[in-house]
Amino acid sequence: MDGLYTNRNLLSDFVKNGIDASIYGGTEVYIAVAFFTEPDVIQDMISAGCHVRMIVRLGFPTDPSALRKLTNNHSVELRFYTDSSFHPKLYIFGDKVALVGSANLTKAAILTNQEVVVTIRSDDERFSELATLFSDYWEEASVLTEEELTKYESIYRKHENTMNSINLMEGDVKKHIGSIVFSNIDRGKPKKSKENIFLNNYRKTYQETVSVFNKVREVYESTGKRKVDASVIPVRLEIDSFLSFVRDAHAVHETWREQPKGWNKNRQDLLIEHIQEWLYTKWTHFEETIVKINYPLISRVFASPEVIDSASLSQILDGLTVLHSFHDRLRFYDSGLETLKQSFISHNDEQKIKDSLKYLLYGSHEVVQRMCDLIYNNSYKLNEFGQANVQELVGWVNKEDLPVVNGRTTKVLRYFGFDVRQL
Repeated sequence: MDGLYTNRNLLSDFVKNGIDASIYGGTEVYIAVAFFTEPDVIQDMISAGCHVRMIVRLGFPTDPSALRKLTNNHSVELRFYTDSSFHPKLYIFGDKVALVGSANLTKAAILTNQEVVVTIRSDDERFSELATLFSDYWEEASVLTEEELTKYESIYRKHENTMNSINLMEGDVKKHIGSIVFSNIDRGKPKKSKENIFLNNYRKTYQETVSVFNKVREVYESTGKRKVDASVIPVRLEIDSFLSFVRDAHAVHETWREQPKGWNKNRQDLLIEHIQEWLYTKWTHFEETIVKINYPLISRVFASPEVIDSASLSQILDGLTVLHSFHDRLRFYDSGLETLKQSFISHNDEQKIKDSLKYLLYGSHEVVQRMCDLIYNNSYKLNEFGQANVQELVGWVNKEDLPVVNGRTTKVLRYFGFDVRQL
């Protein structure tokens, strides 16, 4: 079964195969495991051009010689805990996929043990939570210095032939190196801001999509025509509705996947053809709903930090429900929109909602940094408000003239031949 790894010989669904399939050149890899004995797996990642951040627990059977092989390598950063409560098995590959399950990074775990590991893809809301979790682990873990590794080597040699003394060994590790314990922070409470280790990957993916959108925008503007006057609604939002039109009229179902990749004259001609069709087709949802209702509403609710501060939660939620990605969550709520709103309110503090939205839309940091913080950083992250929500809200309201970026956007861009990661 795709995305499930159990080390069954009959199916060849080895955990090692899942790891190998997730490696792609130049990405960041984030690993949190209790036990580590297989440096060759990390070497394969390095050879593929990856940069690896790994957290392990110092205690049997984590092998100091395996750690030693990775030290002084600029493509690897190592941190550690010593407490036996640190027991995750988490592998995150850039901003594309995570592997989660029972397998440590040992030869037995990835090839022969009875293990269960599943794939969590980036379009799953749990992916960003896993990324945040790793960030928390990373922040509190200690850096594996030469001094600490030397101490651990000595302790390991002292106990390696005494399997019945594992607990004594772990006590020795804590005595001489210290008790490094993940605090299991109450994840409902904001923490102080920290450097986000996922920023670079997110920046690359987001900016690639924006760059492609701008190519479409250039062609659109070259026609010299608009459905509505520029003073009424920004061109980026008119183009967003154009992309929705293409999705509904041409890039239907999975046909967007079937188009040849590559931006060339034929694809540009197709784009122009669809633009001309769009400009002379009445599209009620755009002309009557977005232009006359949705854009004035969301612009008014999020007009400034001061307006957000003075707004009621009801007004803020009215603004958020303009977002297709937010409204789309209704499929999870049998009782409709009001239940969705109440769920959002019950899972978020009112002041944090306002502070996070002010920061996202008007903060002093660079906008991609702010977006990344809303997705991955618990100081700003809102429950039930994921990556698609963040990107779409910025598309509607921003001072940088950035477009809406969501799954619909990326599918239509792929339809026109652009090789963009799907959201």
